[in-house]
Amino acid sequence: MSHEPSQLRRQIASALRALDTGRERARSERQGITHHGITKPLRQAYYPKYAFTGYDATVDAADRSRKGQRFGSAVDRAACELVLKFRDRWRRHLSGCAKAAPDLRPMIAELKIPHARRLLLALLRQGLIPIDAQVPVTSADAPLRTEVDFVCFDAREGGVALVELKCGFCGYRTRASGRMQHELRQQNDSPETQHHLQLALTTRMFRQTYRDATRVSAYVVYCDDTGVTRQPLRAWASRAAKAATLRVAKFT
Repeated sequence: MSHEPSQLRRQIASALRALDTGRERARSERQGITHHGITKPLRQAYYPKYAFTGYDATVDAADRSRKGQRFGSAVDRAACELVLKFRDRWRRHLSGCAKAAPDLRPMIAELKIPHARRLLLALLRQGLIPIDAQVPVTSADAPLRTEVDFVCFDAREGGVALVELKCGFCGYRTRASGRMQHELRQQNDSPETQHHLQLALTTRMFRQTYRDATRVSAYVVYCDDTGVTRQPLRAWASRAAKAATLRVAKFT
């Protein structure tokens, strides 16, 4: 899908308005309700016995050193801060305070963390323009909350694309230590499976929170020394989202 500058401007403006409307609606509809995060309850419900089983033999020492949360948090933080600045520049442009539409590429070039630069440039090459970061979502099924790492405008297909960012899983993201539990017992208990389940719940919450957003797609995006890999949300995870949300709520 090709876009003229004026058409792109209108579509990004529409996407940002949908996000703003959803935030305000969520505040009013769920005021006074205590919401719980999903990370720990997901683990307790579906993969309490997961254990790291080692790396593939092809993974070198450099990638192994980036296994920890510290590496992923640094990349995530740098990329999110930049996207929030980009979002604010779009808002200034759309309000008439800035004549020219913002260009993300020069902003990316200033990032000091190479993997954050690699991530954002890869998204742009794939037609995904990040327009917001750390977007809060809540569930209409249960008192649960989480955040979308990035909401992008999909310049190729239209609509918005949700990105769940994962860094530092090179060489072990598909290595399983058994099976998931309950209705997901046919799925291997690997980091990749866990990530898609997490994204499925997040996507369901996003649709409930931002009902004005149309054509919502979702991806797990892996960033490591081998490059940036985008995986569409698995169909099995999407189908399991409602039941998983209700089960996870029991562990809060």
